[in-house]
Amino acid sequence: MNLRVLFKRFLNQILFFGVLFPSVSLAEGVNVKPYLEGHISQVFIDDVDGTTSVAASGFNLAIDGVFEYENATALGTEIGLKGIGHPNIRVGISYQQFDAELKAIDISAALSFNGTVLTTAAGRVTKEELEAAGAEFGDDAKAYSLNAYYDLNQLGAFYPYLGLGIGFADIENTEDDELMISGYFGINYLLTENIYMGFRGVVRRIDGPTDLAGINYEDVTYKELGAVLGITF
Repeated sequence: MNLRVLFKRFLNQILFFGVLFPSVSLAEGVNVKPYLEGHISQVFIDDVDGTTSVAASGFNLAIDGVFEYENATALGTEIGLKGIGHPNIRVGISYQQFDAELKAIDISAALSFNGTVLTTAAGRVTKEELEAAGAEFGDDAKAYSLNAYYDLNQLGAFYPYLGLGIGFADIENTEDDELMISGYFGINYLLTENIYMGFRGVVRRIDGPTDLAGINYEDVTYKELGAVLGITF
């Protein structure tokens, strides 16, 4: 069973229990509440090591390179349940989208693509030069994650928290979805009894993908700083 099917099934369970638990709380004193959040973040992608692969219509040599990416703005949402097994525990499913735009590659030797010479020695090749030679790089990145959070001691109307997530990344023009691990830290502020806003930081690590241009990447790490707006029901 693939990751997409598992996430769809879990999302259905989240939606089902989001409807069920409010009535259970009245009957049995179980204080489980659904929540919904929107996120906006600035994304900082670490430089990634990779290796080109030789193909008849592609790169002429297998050489190492360091891939540099532009910073990006990510939009996302999360739906989940608060109070599962403990008042301080939240569990949710999140979705995020951003453009992972390649800036340039620092390569270790001369390299050609489709017979077009990119560089005659070790040096820097821009995304525009690669695309002019016929290489295709997808920018669109989507991240799906199952997350668990623990709310730390309340500080007035402030709620600091820590979290972990596991999921997958769907990156345009790569061969497969890749496993993704995430770590979260943040703080929320209660605007009303049910509405809150906050700030959070995220560190994500994605298993190294292989793209359709013929590049094998090492594991990808990126960091986020962003804002949260949420509501509990």
